[in-house]
Amino acid sequence: MKIIAVDWGKDVRKRSAYIADLQAKRISRLPFDGRLSHLLEHASALQDRVLIGIDAAIGFPTADWKALTKKSGTRASSFTDFLLGDTLPEDFFNPVSESGNWSPERPFIRPPRGRWSLKAYEAASRGGFYRRVDRRLKAQPIFVTSGIPGSVGSGTRALWQELRELDESFCFRIWPFDGAVNKLLRQEKPVIAEIYPKACYGIALSESLPAPLYPVAKTKQTARQNALETLRKAAWISREQITIEDIQAATANEDDFDALISAAALTRLFIEKAPLEDANDSDSKVEGDVLGTASLSGKTGYAERPRKSLASTGQHATLAGQALPCPLPGCLHVFARGRSGWDAHVASVNAHPDWHPEVLDAVRRKKIFRREFSDWFETTPGPTG
Repeated sequence: MKIIAVDWGKDVRKRSAYIADLQAKRISRLPFDGRLSHLLEHASALQDRVLIGIDAAIGFPTADWKALTKKSGTRASSFTDFLLGDTLPEDFFNPVSESGNWSPERPFIRPPRGRWSLKAYEAASRGGFYRRVDRRLKAQPIFVTSGIPGSVGSGTRALWQELRELDESFCFRIWPFDGAVNKLLRQEKPVIAEIYPKACYGIALSESLPAPLYPVAKTKQTARQNALETLRKAAWISREQITIEDIQAATANEDDFDALISAAALTRLFIEKAPLEDANDSDSKVEGDVLGTASLSGKTGYAERPRKSLASTGQHATLAGQALPCPLPGCLHVFARGRSGWDAHVASVNAHPDWHPEVLDAVRRKKIFRREFSDWFETTPGPTG
């Protein structure tokens, strides 16, 4: 079996892929031109069971789906049937720039320059806008194409368009819409599944499964180096005698880094026969899912730097893990010394204008933060890289 993990984006030139050969126990970089069609051509030529994990959303929030199907009149039984069918609204892929124009029939958002309100779009969706898995992973909304750090909407939009544009000669399946992943792989047709690198960090780097969510400041080369060194020295990598190639590329840029870590995480899930999906998810035919979330603990943890790296910096291991990222979606702030200063940080409406902007009282904002991110107060501060 082969696993291909793809770091996806709007720009085909920045897309990156790594391939894991489970029989050869080798993970290496996969050169491709960035197009989904080229990826499927390569997967089909392997003449093996192939799982393609793509870092882009495949699915639709349930509440918005109900409104969408009612207005469009589609009888599609799943989101992918709708996406690849002939009842897609004409302006479906044309982004809106005003919350008053947003609807499930035209879901993608390109915010205007300057200040704008994410909450206004959430209100327009009337309780939709996020899938359950997005909330669980504290992921960005899948429809926003720009205007917030780490926006994913442009990549999602590009993937959906490329899926529609594929030639009918391509034979593939999409998980979970076409069935359980292991059953789909037995059909020996490439299986496309949604992955999320931030979920893969913990799976690849933790000592055991289920894994916590591990934040990695991947934009920093030192953070990538530390994470890759942790991966290379991981007990499961040594135990299974996995060979990891092309680490230099993953160290050099975050696109290759995410693809390599994701390939490693998926490899571990299959080798250790860990849970891949939640079999009881009744909304999966609409919302989809992120492969591997069934093997996450729901807590937040931190991958330790290799002892050698700590020694080389002159720091004692107990002093290395002081920094703690803010858990609010889209916030890049890192608390330098544990949770010190969190109360003043979250009390500021200006610092987080899209997080409960209607709550102006500092005491109430802190109470809401404690309630929504209670697990954050249970974690042990550690290095972010």
